[in-house]
Amino acid sequence: MALRQPALDLAILGRLSQGPSYGYEVRKHVNMVVGHLHKVSFGSLYPAFRRLLERGLICDCGTERPLLVGSRSRRIYHLTPSGEEYLAEQLTTADPSALTDDFGVQFSLLGMTDTHNRLRILRGRREIAGARLVMIDSWSLSGLDHYSKELVRHSRDVAAGELAWLDSMIAAEESSIQQGE
Repeated sequence: MALRQPALDLAILGRLSQGPSYGYEVRKHVNMVVGHLHKVSFGSLYPAFRRLLERGLICDCGTERPLLVGSRSRRIYHLTPSGEEYLAEQLTTADPSALTDDFGVQFSLLGMTDTHNRLRILRGRREIAGARLVMIDSWSLSGLDHYSKELVRHSRDVAAGELAWLDSMIAAEESSIQQGE
């Protein structure tokens, strides 16, 4: 499944907030973070770089000499002040899709936001995961063969596992708030 454009842009900006980088390294980072759900190809990465360059959120400035890797030169991308501002805004206003399809990107950037926003995002995802578990539990398994039933059981185990994991993440965030008071 391809990563949606806004999520890819956010993932690129998040990576560049850690420091300047070139395309291959950005792609490797994004695939490491969300690769279990999405694969980012160079065919989607470089148009994203172009979009972000045109919007002034990133630049390939500040390098007098291009980085040479083997016989190829690499463009080094940097986050601009506008990009930093945009990223900060996006981290505080996650749209609903950031809690479903693109949750991996949103989750990978939680360390860049405050505890209260992290809790809001985690609780939103927990609500979605809980609803998914309720839906799976409502399915009738009658008439299904053994393998179909096993697939439903596996889906339920995955949903229950995510719910337990989110509960532990939320508890840790709530604990850090209490300790900070």
